Amino acid sequence: MLYSGIIKNTYNMKFRSDNEAPVTAVETAIENILVNNGYDASDIQFRILKDNERYLRIGYWQRLNEDIRAQLSGLVVSEFDMYDDDCGYLFSYEIKH
Repeated sequence: MLYSGIIKNTYNMKFRSDNEAPVTAVETAIENILVNNGYDASDIQFRILKDNERYLRIGYWQRLNEDIRAQLSGLVVSEFDMYDDDCGYLFSYEIKH
């Protein structure tokens, strides 16, 4: 018998490690703005660069729209993008500290 319905993946859980959670008041303010705009907190990741500088990543390198970037002005300094042959453009954001 064939099942023609959609099977929901109950194992597709989101996870943010402790070191990707906000640790400063600026990062907490950024997270609050993003959550208020419908982002899931588990998709908001604050990661560390080689010089111990933290940056913002949303989901799988999603780009923030202009309205949200305007709300984050003063908190997010700049947007970085890089091109990946398999995934296309990947976006991250420099945080003001």
